[in-house]
Amino acid sequence: MCDMATEALSGPLLKKKISKAKKAPLSFAFVPGKKPEDSILMLHKKKNPSLLGKEAKAEGDSPKFAFGTIKINGKVAELTCGRHFGQLAKQCKKFLRANKVQLNVIIFSEDGQEIESDVEDLPDDPEFDALAAEDEAEDDGQEPQQDSQEEEEEEQAQAVGPDAGQLAQRLKAVQPAIMAAPGEAGEKLKKVMGMAVQLIKAGDLVKADQTVTALEGAVAKLGNAPAAPPPEPAPAASNDNDGKPDTKALIARANALKQPIGAVQGAARDKLIAALTNAAQLIKSGDLAGADALLTKIEAAVAKTAGTASQETAARDALPPEAAKWFAAEGKLAPLVEKAMQEKKGDLDGINRAFNYARELAADGAYDRALAAAGKVAQLLKEAASATTSAAAQEAQDAIPDNVVPFVQSRLAWINTRKALHQQISGLKSAIDSTTSDVEGLEDIPSRSGKLFDYLNDIDTDLEDTLEKLVETPEGDARTALKEQARGIIATYQGVLDTPFFQAVDDNGFVATNIRGSALDSLSKVSAALAS
Repeated sequence: MCDMATEALSGPLLKKKISKAKKAPLSFAFVPGKKPEDSILMLHKKKNPSLLGKEAKAEGDSPKFAFGTIKINGKVAELTCGRHFGQLAKQCKKFLRANKVQLNVIIFSEDGQEIESDVEDLPDDPEFDALAAEDEAEDDGQEPQQDSQEEEEEEQAQAVGPDAGQLAQRLKAVQPAIMAAPGEAGEKLKKVMGMAVQLIKAGDLVKADQTVTALEGAVAKLGNAPAAPPPEPAPAASNDNDGKPDTKALIARANALKQPIGAVQGAARDKLIAALTNAAQLIKSGDLAGADALLTKIEAAVAKTAGTASQETAARDALPPEAAKWFAAEGKLAPLVEKAMQEKKGDLDGINRAFNYARELAADGAYDRALAAAGKVAQLLKEAASATTSAAAQEAQDAIPDNVVPFVQSRLAWINTRKALHQQISGLKSAIDSTTSDVEGLEDIPSRSGKLFDYLNDIDTDLEDTLEKLVETPEGDARTALKEQARGIIATYQGVLDTPFFQAVDDNGFVATNIRGSALDSLSKVSAALAS
């Protein structure tokens, strides 16, 4: 196995490849296994971490996966993650130890904040240090011959590459939506479209393919995505090779499937991409009959997805049973949670906290744990439904000072708003990274887009902390002082939201957001509660 072909690494080869991260960061993807040794780790010097993550997820058995960059600092593997899951440090360290790689693990977010770690005193590993020293000794940027051969293998493995004519057709398909896009967003998309045209003309079809894919994604997020065309009829496979299908015809069929597969959403798309990659490998290895059979299955699946079911339904059907159960449970719980909040019945803080926790688990792919947390939400909602409004009000009066329900509600709403701000910034960052990644002249933007989170630093926890104190304080001068303190914090936040960044962020041209509007609306509701 070799990392240049992005296969799962293990044993001595893992130690050799991961030692290169002492010299320079590598892209990584990790999928946990039922046992540490069954986990999947992929490394690559150049590949986009998110693409590496999709490949690893397709090979692994778990819905959880992580990707980002890895740098070895002494005896510590520092993983800076674009996506992570709980206990990543612990599971990654167990996998490394199972493969005789003695490294501690620290997990960082993209903005450099430490998320978790698994660190202890470790023995020296002379073999690992020697491998790293060999990498350091390489001069003038010369790569070892073996790595050069591996890179050549990767290029050969990608023989089924983008076709100039098909790229031009895909570009033509999104052109009307791009031309119709309003304002600054439209101007940015037109510039990127111009780059794609130049790349096609220059014959750089790999980058052109990436740029057109980014345009399709950007247009889809703006709500202007063109309908995905059905797959073109596959050219008839000739039998020039003793009855075997013709290689060129198989390559043409594989290329013709790229655009319709690209229009499919979610897990269904990942599975089709994995199947198409397998077909390409079969063509490369000379198993033309196997490639022919697999392409026929892929064509049938794509036709079914495009013709008989919506992309969303197809993606949901491809999810594991726990995921389908979670989405059904979430759909039933969400209106009940909202109703409880409006009626001010039950343990509102507990309901809100448990529901948000369940959603966070589902977002990380832990659907089984999300379902368990949903059971807690259901129990709290059941208790709230069985209580009368007057009983709930009396219980609140017994536990906290009079007339604080508006403060409790507004505090919970503001907590949710702050969380939503981070989620929207994260979505904006992902959209920017997706649109600019591998676009000529914009390659460094994904490495700098994490600074977007810095703008949220001044919108801190001071308001929710002050509202919590207000809830716990009896009526009188102390509560009045806390109200004034809260109003001052709101004024500060409003000033932050009036800075140039927040005034412009919702016209970003990459993805629809309501960052400034939602924050101001939530602050207005807190102000109204303070006036009550």
